[in-house]
This record gives sequence, C-alpha cells and structure tokens, in this order.
Amino acid sequence: MKKKKILFITPLPPPDYGSALSSQMCLSILENSKDVEVKSIKINYSENMKDIGKFNLSKLSGFFKVLKAIKKEITSFKPDFVYLVPATSGLGLMRDSLFVKKIKKLHSGKIILHVRSRITEKNKKKHFNIYKKMFEKTRVIVLGESLIEDVASFVKKENLEVLPNAIKNEVSEKEFNQTIKERNKSNSFNLLFLSNMNKEKGWFKVLESCVILKSKSIPFNCFFVGEWATKKDKELFENFVKEHNLQEHITYLGKKIGKEKNKILAQSDILLFPTDYKLETFGRVIVEAMMFGMPVIANSIASIPSIIENKKTGFLLKENSPKEIASNIEILQRNKSLRLKMGVEGRKRFLKNYELTDYKSKFIKLFK
Repeated sequence: MKKKKILFITPLPPPDYGSALSSQMCLSILENSKDVEVKSIKINYSENMKDIGKFNLSKLSGFFKVLKAIKKEITSFKPDFVYLVPATSGLGLMRDSLFVKKIKKLHSGKIILHVRSRITEKNKKKHFNIYKKMFEKTRVIVLGESLIEDVASFVKKENLEVLPNAIKNEVSEKEFNQTIKERNKSNSFNLLFLSNMNKEKGWFKVLESCVILKSKSIPFNCFFVGEWATKKDKELFENFVKEHNLQEHITYLGKKIGKEKNKILAQSDILLFPTDYKLETFGRVIVEAMMFGMPVIANSIASIPSIIENKKTGFLLKENSPKEIASNIEILQRNKSLRLKMGVEGRKRFLKNYELTDYKSKFIKLFK
C-alpha cells in the first residue's frame, strides 16, 4: 500500500508549552508509523516564553522562511495531507491565516487544522471573516465536545473530529504502587502548581490560597514549577511571598522537564490548576498529574470538566477563588485516605482515556 504523505506544520519546542509539546508528540507518532511519510515545518520562532505573542524581527524573518518552506515542500514533496496547528488569536492568527491561504492556493489535497486554543466570543466577532476563510474546506480537530461551539460557526459538523489530548504513560504499575506507599507513609503535605508562570494560569490565586492555609495553621509545602512569562510577574511573586512571610511554605523550582519534572510530580500530593487563561482548552498538566495518581483541583472551564470527575478524581472549582481553592485543599489535607483514593481513581481514568496507545491509532486514522 502506498504511504500517505503528510506535511506537518506546527509549533514545536522550544519553548516548552502545551501546544508545542502535543505537536511534538503527534509528529513522533507519524514519524514512527509505517503507513505515512512525513515532513515537518516548525511554525514558531519564539526563543522563550517571554517572546510568545510579541513581535520582533526574528519572527518577521521566520514568517517568510515558513512561507518559502511551505511552497517548496508542497511543490516537491506533493503531500496528500497538510496538517497545521493554527493560532486562534493575535498576531499568530494573522500569520497562520496567511499560511492557510498560501496552502490552499498551492495544494489541492486535504487540509487538517488541529485547534489547540480557544476562539473567544470577542475574537469571533472581531475576526469572523478571517476564521471563516481559514476553516473553509478543511477538516478540523478539537480537544473536547465542549469546544465544538468554538468552531461551529465556521465548520460543518461532518468535517469535525473530537480528539482529547493524550500522553505516554511513563509510570509503571510497580513505580506507581511505590509512589502511593511513600505518600501514605509521608508526614509532609506537598502542593504543586505546574504550568508556565503566566498569571492567567492561576499561580497568584494559589499564593493567595496559601495565605489562607497559613492563617489556619495548616501544614503544607507549595512548589511552583514553570518558566516566567514576564520579569514583572517574577517580582510580584517574590514580593508577595516576602510580604506574607511564606518563605517556609513556598518554593519556586524554575522550569523542569523530563525526569526532573516527573520526580516532582511523584513527590507531590495535589496539583493546583486554577487557570483563568482565556485560550485554555485542555490542561495537559492535569493528565500528567493523573498519571502519577494525584488529585487535581482546577477551574471548571473549557474541556477540564470532561477530564476531572468532580469529588472522585479531584475538585472542579465553581468560583475559582483563593477561598474555594484553600477550602478544597483543607479537605484533602485532613483526609489522607480520600486524597490517596482520588489519586488512584485519577490514575485509572488516565489509563482508560488519556494514555497514548489508543490515541495513536485514532490520530493516524485521520489521515486514512
């Protein structure tokens, strides 16, 4: 059988953030498949998290490099499919809509757009025609049923696919059982915020909830892992910790990936993800926490309510306030058996719904 040719145009690490990491995973799936031949073009030219969403000359140069690469690969490689992960707001939207326009001009085959960020109502009104032209005559993948409404105005139902994110299971059952035993024996209570240190992701609300926990004399450690979005945010974090005398409870560990990140996940008891990020879709970190058997306390936006089973694998926040976060933390701090049970249930849910094996076949099937 003749291999399908796929031109893969997406953000890729570095920097390390959800969309880029998920795209890297999808690229690896295709590269390891015997049924397809793939060529990739890296669409992002940000050097770190501080560059994302900002204009600079290297990005302008990168735009023309990508345009040139698209033309070259479509004419020489002659792909059956062009797969692209588009930005849905700001300068990224303008850039990617032009890429899609170029692709449609050169390519008569199928185009798949994998939408990994929200399309807000405000942006929908502001950029309706741009979205309409970009999504026209394409097949579109969204990360959850609740996200269909983002693209329903632009994409016919028969051209829509729902494919929740997945990750490779990196924790054996033996390792998982050992982690649960160590958590059961431990007298420490470790909270974790793991995301890019963008204020909209909720790290400041976690700090405010820590003030409440301290005022109640609840013993805890809270670890923050991620790359700073701005120097101003970093200063705000450090000043808040000093002002409220949280030094004994708060530790900022910086950006961690791979084994270092996994070690922190294994040593933590609860993941906190009170995100207010307006483009939030899935929350990859939630699935990572479930892999390690951690209960998750998260805001109930986007597709997050379809991932967390409220009061079974964690808590879904209604108000997403520091008081509500602290209240749920207190419940799990006082009841170790409950948090261990929630963690085990979360692990089961991860293996059933968000482990990479099943995702691979579903993803490759999209190109058949």
